[in-house]
Amino acid sequence: MTRGTSIVDAVVSAGLAGIAVAALVAVASLATGGLRLARDLGIAVAVGHERLETLRAGPRASGDDRVIGRDGTIYVRRWTVVGGRGRPLVLSDDVTWGRRSLALRTETIP
Repeated sequence: MTRGTSIVDAVVSAGLAGIAVAALVAVASLATGGLRLARDLGIAVAVGHERLETLRAGPRASGDDRVIGRDGTIYVRRWTVVGGRGRPLVLSDDVTWGRRSLALRTETIP
């Protein structure tokens, strides 16, 4: 064994370990962002679906409101009712939060 190789081996090993840790941090960050998006999207679908079901059952008028999630995220709902007079009513609900949005549409008998 030549003198000094153990120091070179240690430096290379430390460098590889640093690269591996950086990759794990990047993957964890990406996974966290994906989970947050899935949670927010699930809440937006539930909030939008709730409004569409209310429009199906009750008074049908366009409008908007805000719903605040448990984590403080503000979901803005804007719903419209179009059609009627012998045609199905088109019920639309657009939910926005942050820079994201979701559009839900359905039809119902007048």
